[in-house]
Amino acid sequence: MSKTQDKKTQRKTEQAEFLWNQAQLRSALIKNQLDLAVQTFKELSGEMTEEQIKATEEQTQIQYKRIEEYLMSEKEKYLERLGIQQD
Repeated sequence: MSKTQDKKTQRKTEQAEFLWNQAQLRSALIKNQLDLAVQTFKELSGEMTEEQIKATEEQTQIQYKRIEEYLMSEKEKYLERLGIQQD
């Protein structure tokens, strides 16, 4: 490969890694906020009805799933940017 091709490939790789790291950071921050909300919820759950507790727990699981789905979609984008095929 020529120097120009090598530089382009290197820049694409660096950009892909940067975006992947940003996605991981966003995901970690959101998960941390959700964990804090869950902790607060558990502290206040004595003041809630069973229905409210159940609904909140269901929504919490949905949000954790959304975080996971976001991270997996960003991982797929990262691998595509690197030119790696994912099954």
